[in-house]
Amino acid sequence: MRNRQGLTLVEVVIAMGLVSLALLALSGLATVSWKGAATGRHLTTATVLAQEKLEALTLAGYNPTILSKVEIDEPYESLPDFPLYSRVSTIEPSNPIVGLQTLTVRVSWADDSHAVSFSTLLAE
Repeated sequence: MRNRQGLTLVEVVIAMGLVSLALLALSGLATVSWKGAATGRHLTTATVLAQEKLEALTLAGYNPTILSKVEIDEPYESLPDFPLYSRVSTIEPSNPIVGLQTLTVRVSWADDSHAVSFSTLLAE
């Protein structure tokens, strides 16, 4: 047998192919990770926007002058610092019973393909 020093060209090409496959697999994981982070960021922002509006409506309290369903629409690009989100607040009187008002806030993004919604009840 001969004493071999170093690697042959075939061995180097095979090693480079294996490293390339490993890097390709890792790049796929990175893409999934970035998409997950972006979704989480949108979900968190939408949740905060919905909670803020719901708290503001709750602090305003029960409004006996509302006799029919009221919608407050804040379309895309109308929320300062959050142009990618739209928000719709709904006040429904006598729902589920007389003397209660249901407050619902829905925040959407990505052209309404994703949304977060919160509701609460106000009593007289």
